[in-house]
Amino acid sequence: MDHHLQEFYRQSSDEAPRGNFHTVIALHQHSEISWQKIQEEMPCLCRGWYELAHLNSKDRIEFLRDFWLAKLPYRNGLNESINHFFSSLDDIGIFLTQKKFEDPFQAHLVYSIQNNGGFFRGASPASDQILSNLQKAFSDYILPNDYFAFLQIHNGFCKATDCTGIISAEKVPDSYSVLQKLIQGSDLMMLSNRKTVDPKTLIPFYESFGMPFYQCFWTEWYPEQEMGNVYYSAEAKTISDVFSGASNTEIMAFSTFTDWLMFYLERIE
Repeated sequence: MDHHLQEFYRQSSDEAPRGNFHTVIALHQHSEISWQKIQEEMPCLCRGWYELAHLNSKDRIEFLRDFWLAKLPYRNGLNESINHFFSSLDDIGIFLTQKKFEDPFQAHLVYSIQNNGGFFRGASPASDQILSNLQKAFSDYILPNDYFAFLQIHNGFCKATDCTGIISAEKVPDSYSVLQKLIQGSDLMMLSNRKTVDPKTLIPFYESFGMPFYQCFWTEWYPEQEMGNVYYSAEAKTISDVFSGASNTEIMAFSTFTDWLMFYLERIE
């Protein structure tokens, strides 16, 4: 596994007083822990992840790859992107962490890239109720199906030690409110075709390393019969100019959530 994982998942102790967590359990290394104990003390862990921890590294990688491919709607280039991502991994670990004493445990799947290439962390899947609540919070719009499909894989997903990444479904309404406050009082943004952008039409689903940079669904842009997404900088108060003629990756504007996800999964340099 990537050597940065040992530093990130450091448990506090007399020898390591600045550890990031009060308790860390690498479940894939402790298969002796019973499902009954998990249910009683760590209800955050789903049964599927518990079973996954009992497989070897190769089987964990193959199982999760097939699960992603089955769960996400087909998109041109998606299979190749996912296969490339999973072929770059040397392991997938299941970590249970407790931030402070008496805090509830949290569960993460950790995707470790070969040759100390970094890692990704994925939170537990979103329940149907969580997804329903998210859609109700933005009932004027139909959020993209591929976005909801990914939340059923990981309700929160980020690179390395990024404190945010893909925002968990429960926190999207609050992030939306924060974004509106950041934009409040500023002039409406104007794109190259002189179209103005109402800030209320931007729904954030990704926050960059705790900085005021967001990837947002734009409820007025449907490039392929699906709500597209754009990059918003709260510092510059600008969004991707989708009418400029520049390439999508250059301006960070994507026709679908899946297109953005494929971009995000590129190898960490």
